[in-house]
Amino acid sequence: MGSSARRHAHLHTRFTLDQILARLRSAGMRITKGRQQILITLLNAKRPLSLHEIQDAASQGSGAPDFTTVFRVMNTLEKMQLVQQVHLNRASRYYELLNPEEHHDHIVCTECGRVTLMVEACPVQAYQRTIERRYGYADLKHSLEFFGKCPECK
Repeated sequence: MGSSARRHAHLHTRFTLDQILARLRSAGMRITKGRQQILITLLNAKRPLSLHEIQDAASQGSGAPDFTTVFRVMNTLEKMQLVQQVHLNRASRYYELLNPEEHHDHIVCTECGRVTLMVEACPVQAYQRTIERRYGYADLKHSLEFFGKCPECK
């Protein structure tokens, strides 16, 4: 992945560490140094991160989590709908914070791996509500990814 793959808008300005920690505490979770480091890593991420990238970045501070801890925490956060998996057409799973106040989809460059966030109105939001009504689902969520060549690679 080239340096352009690191360009990713930071969207979590309204989603703070304290807000996330409050949700974890209300669910009865202990707040360990390792969990805090993982959350700080996700909050500072400029793009979706793999489990190994999360562990590497979270290991920079005190209370460094091992890979098993990162895996378990990410599964828990996903069940709590605080993170989502994005596939980005790659073999590894990638994760990003799921801010309930914001939604974005992704465009991935097939040449350099650059991930661009689509922050304008989601093109399938209205259809998602139709699906909820038609099939009786509630709290439906989606992850939309487009693939092509970025302006620098075309």
